[in-house]
Amino acid sequence: MEIQKEIKSKIERDYFFIEGMLDLDAKYFINKIEEGIKDSPLSYKTNVKGQHTSWTFFLKDEKFHIILLKLIDCIEELKLVSHKFRIRDAWGLKEGFGEHTQQHDHLPALISGIIYLNNHSQKLYLPDIKTEIIPQCGKFILFSSFLNHYTKRNIINENKYAISFNFQYEFMDS
Repeated sequence: MEIQKEIKSKIERDYFFIEGMLDLDAKYFINKIEEGIKDSPLSYKTNVKGQHTSWTFFLKDEKFHIILLKLIDCIEELKLVSHKFRIRDAWGLKEGFGEHTQQHDHLPALISGIIYLNNHSQKLYLPDIKTEIIPQCGKFILFSSFLNHYTKRNIINENKYAISFNFQYEFMDS
């Protein structure tokens, strides 16, 4: 094998980032996460170095779907994407003292999001766009799935709860 050309460079790329607030029943979702982490084999085994429900844990939850419909309306009204999309996965997480999330992206998803269920000082960092998010109960973010994000270790003795989710392209059957 002979490599004849190698190029490593950066290109500008369109992205979006939306931050807003939702009215939600945080206690309901926190209780659901506590249920879901009991039997989950994913805790401490993903980019979330904390407790984690299954990837599809919230996909059949009616209260989550009501919130999801509001977020889909937002995506469509703002014309964030020109592709048809559908929910792929939605999971809950709980990060306690000393726990964190490693830097990662959500490719090959199209749109990713997080809904925070309590106020907390453990910030989310999106280094590609030089943005920091302070979790507040009801705060949501929607962002291009290729954006890297992470948290530093939780240094207070209080749990942070959130629901993360991804939308994927909806392909037509051929």
